[in-house]
Amino acid sequence: LGDRITLRADYEESSAFVVDTNDKGDPMLDDDGNLMTASQPTADNWRVEGKYDYFLSDPRNYLGVNVGFRSNVFADIDRRSYASAYFGRKLLTRDTLTFDAELGVAYVDTDFEETEDDSYAGATINLTAEAQLFDSRVTLYFRQANIINTSSIEKSIYRTAVGLRFPLFLGLEAAAEATADYDGGAADGKEKLDETLKFRIGYTW
Repeated sequence: LGDRITLRADYEESSAFVVDTNDKGDPMLDDDGNLMTASQPTADNWRVEGKYDYFLSDPRNYLGVNVGFRSNVFADIDRRSYASAYFGRKLLTRDTLTFDAELGVAYVDTDFEETEDDSYAGATINLTAEAQLFDSRVTLYFRQANIINTSSIEKSIYRTAVGLRFPLFLGLEAAAEATADYDGGAADGKEKLDETLKFRIGYTW
């Protein structure tokens, strides 16, 4: 194993129906006496990320670079770009259990819709684990990605994903995944924590 390339992309858009209220906060009714409702967006974001790892003479160790872009309307983020370089090590390499840890440096640049733009250098700590279940027919995985803002710790970014992945056909795989993203760098007054349950399709080669 000399090289490893990882590509990820996520898109989330959702809305919910809410009851219209008057100035006093009372529910509004239409002419037939039914509650008046309206569709209200609850999520609108996307993320694209690419990683390249180069394994050293000791195959447990590798060097890598990571580049990503994202947008999140509800965090007032028009576009955020980041790039990192890191050293990684395979701490566990069993057939049914693997665990990788990465430590590196990153640069983050954020363009906000309304708030003043921001950029900073930081440290990255990434953890990845996989366990093979049911004779390797199902994979339980865990990913933790952290970008530590060294100039303002409270503005750091933490992303966690836990899921079950299983093969479909022709290299395609499906996964049920729970994620929790904490964005300390979101604009003031905007939502910092995003928790979702998702079903995704991927491809392995």
